[in-house]
Amino acid sequence: MNKKKAHKIDTYCQQINQECFWEYHMSNSEILKMAQEGSDQEKFFLFTKIIENATDILKSLRIFNSSDQKKMVVRYNPPNFNHKFLDKRHKIVKYFLTEEKVYIPDLQWNS
Repeated sequence: MNKKKAHKIDTYCQQINQECFWEYHMSNSEILKMAQEGSDQEKFFLFTKIIENATDILKSLRIFNSSDQKKMVVRYNPPNFNHKFLDKRHKIVKYFLTEEKVYIPDLQWNS
């Protein structure tokens, strides 16, 4: 990995750490290792924390490879808590990662 890309990835991990793991004590390298080498369960835990808490979800998800991103976005089901907000976030991310058509009433053109 070149230095510029490594710096970007480290920046993403720093932001994930601040926004998604305030209640944990994890280093940026631990987050990156979980995303790249973790079990499916660990990766999905990290994915869930990102989709539910990150301010720039799509950038944050770049720490995963693209096949893991697609697999996890399809697997994710928004929880009942804050469902409307998280469902909309999930559908937006799903659209960008899988290019599937999604229906989001709040984002439809009114005619």
